Amino acid sequence: MSPDVPLLNDYKQDFFLKRFPQTVLGGPRLKLGYCAPPYIYVNQIILFLMPWVLGGIGTVLYQIGLLKDYCAAALSGGLMLFTAFVIQFTSLYAKNKSTRVERMLTTDILAEEDEHEFTSCAGAETVRFLIPGKKYIANTFFHSVLAGFVCGLGTWYLLPNRITLLYGSAGGTAPIFVFGWVTLCIGEYSLIVNTATETATFQTQDAYEITPLLRPLYIFFFVSVDLTHRFVVNIPALEQMNRILHILFIFLPFLWALGTLPPPDALCLWAMEQVLEFGLGGSPMSSHLRLLVMLIISAGTVVISYFIPSTVGVVLFMTGLGFLLSLDLSDMSFVFQRNLTRHREGTESKALPSSSEKQFSWKECLFYIIVLILALLETSLLHHFAGFSQVSKSSSQAMVAYILMILLLILWILREIQGIYIFGIFRNPFYPKDKQTVTLFVEKQRKLLKIGVVRRILLTLVSPFAMLAFLSLDSSLQGLHSLSVSIGFTRAFRMVWQNTENALLETVIASAVHLLISSSDLWWNRSLDTGIRLLLVGVLRDRLIQFICKLQFAVTVLWASWTEKKRRKTTTTLCILNIIFSPFVLFIIVFATLLSSPLLPLFTLPVFLVGFPRPIQSWPGAVGTSACVCADTVYYYQMVPRLTAALHTAMAAGSLGLLLPGSCYLGRFQDRLLWIMVLEHGYTYCRINIKGVYTGRVLTLQELLIQVGKLNAEAVKGQWANLSWELLYATNDDEERYSIQAHPLLLRNLTVQAADPPLGYPIYSSKPLPIHLC
Repeated sequence: MSPDVPLLNDYKQDFFLKRFPQTVLGGPRLKLGYCAPPYIYVNQIILFLMPWVLGGIGTVLYQIGLLKDYCAAALSGGLMLFTAFVIQFTSLYAKNKSTRVERMLTTDILAEEDEHEFTSCAGAETVRFLIPGKKYIANTFFHSVLAGFVCGLGTWYLLPNRITLLYGSAGGTAPIFVFGWVTLCIGEYSLIVNTATETATFQTQDAYEITPLLRPLYIFFFVSVDLTHRFVVNIPALEQMNRILHILFIFLPFLWALGTLPPPDALCLWAMEQVLEFGLGGSPMSSHLRLLVMLIISAGTVVISYFIPSTVGVVLFMTGLGFLLSLDLSDMSFVFQRNLTRHREGTESKALPSSSEKQFSWKECLFYIIVLILALLETSLLHHFAGFSQVSKSSSQAMVAYILMILLLILWILREIQGIYIFGIFRNPFYPKDKQTVTLFVEKQRKLLKIGVVRRILLTLVSPFAMLAFLSLDSSLQGLHSLSVSIGFTRAFRMVWQNTENALLETVIASAVHLLISSSDLWWNRSLDTGIRLLLVGVLRDRLIQFICKLQFAVTVLWASWTEKKRRKTTTTLCILNIIFSPFVLFIIVFATLLSSPLLPLFTLPVFLVGFPRPIQSWPGAVGTSACVCADTVYYYQMVPRLTAALHTAMAAGSLGLLLPGSCYLGRFQDRLLWIMVLEHGYTYCRINIKGVYTGRVLTLQELLIQVGKLNAEAVKGQWANLSWELLYATNDDEERYSIQAHPLLLRNLTVQAADPPLGYPIYSSKPLPIHLC
């Protein structure tokens, strides 16, 4: 297929050109696909400017000295509240007055949905077109009240005298006042008149009418900073922030139109995940419910640790809860309930345990209990020892810090030795070079596996206990602790087990910086305890890795566009523009990194936008699978009793040497989940199909050498963000569109297919599986 196919077909182009201006303006439909009376456009303009008119009344009365600033805001807000109720009840009246008449003037169904028949400037059809109304009566009242607050607080926010006082001159007052009110009008229109389709679409269906709240939400944030600056003691940093936000306020429509700012539901879930991961030491959860439950439990741990009066008690509590919360307790509870049910019912399915049971056997539970006891003993004894002498405490912690540095170096060397490439560039001489049989490959890899076992022991046992020693000896835990100490050390004690390798890196960096500048009176030493230092280093580590991955993705998209066999006509121009405006492209990458947002390549071309932040469970992780190989020997039988056919199948397979005594499991062809589970546990499975003719197939589990690749996580997120924009906003569902064409570097077609429905269409998607990497 030629790469010069349109990015959007003719119909979608026309559709997009109608939808995007509506998104920019917050809902007014000023471009229609058919001829509409002039009053349709005039009415929309009047409704759009209504908040500015009402706010202008309060502004004028304040400027001439008749009203105080807060009275002017209250007047404008009250007028807007009354107007909003009039608008909403007019919509309800028009809905109840008549029913919609369906027109059958054309065979184009999509055109029928766009066309309306208008009879007068205030007719029922006109009102329904201009003001679709709310789904729920509760939202009719809630959104109207919210509109009053937005107008009142917005009037207060944009008072000319206040803006002049904030900047010390009247030069910038006029543009901030004018364009600021355009921002407010856009937010009000989407809230009470007609909600535009947002480019930042998180849910396919807006069941609870959350989308209208997107723009007012950000308006309230800007106003809240200004109110804080008004009523709190003068803080220079807050004043400077308020000045910057007033300028940024006029650019909010562009951020809304580009889809950079997330909708309220995505923002809430993203914020919860960021707090859980970086503030409390947890990991991203696979569902919204798990995220909420884990956030509550983790926050409760911080609160309880703050109120524990004993320092030894605090250390024991943080150590124990940090270890327990790092385990997958849901799988353990599932195994416990399953075993209890079996014991009560006396089932005979113990021969085929589930994958969760394999992960959490009684031996592993015993191992976890022993590790927990040892951890509690270590931290309590070291903390008690550190309380005797300040000198011994600091020197001991420094000694442990040096041990951690050596451990990190050893683990890094062992990891590089096991990889195919060292530093991702040079071929590893210790790794088997050629494709070989399983036996020969495993033989050559045995030494590397031994190195992997050593690294695993160092990473999962030695390193955690060494980090526990470092934390237990810290002076911040000896006296009365603050909330920052509770937050920082609760996270640190949990990260030791939750993400050991990252925790080790963060601890080494924080301790190294502290050892280098320990004699200096700097902010790092004076105002921060060890827990908060580790938290800041963790955030910086994550953002730095994201920046590198996003930069690699951007370069890959550029290179992929340039090296296509049939290059698009616009490719050369786009590549040159990216080089010329490389500082701006770099700024976009940095901005996306700070927000932890996907870098969105529009249509997978080198046109980069900042996608909106999302939790992060919106990005399914990679999983491992076992390969099942089916023998090509098929046996056919005439119509005989089922048992006889099964025995014949078993006997035939046994005569060919495919079966061993006690290793065969007979079952029906339709029991797919059963035979997969049987194969995973080492049985040979004889499938039997009964459809007039008996057929059997012998399935065995074998080891195969397969090539495993690792994709740049930011490349997947960026392509999925573009996929979401194309399908949910531009409705570009053409099966031959450019953005899903195969490419050896980007793997566009495979990446799109692997996305969760309804965006993708994966052949099979397993549940999250834990994979241990040495």
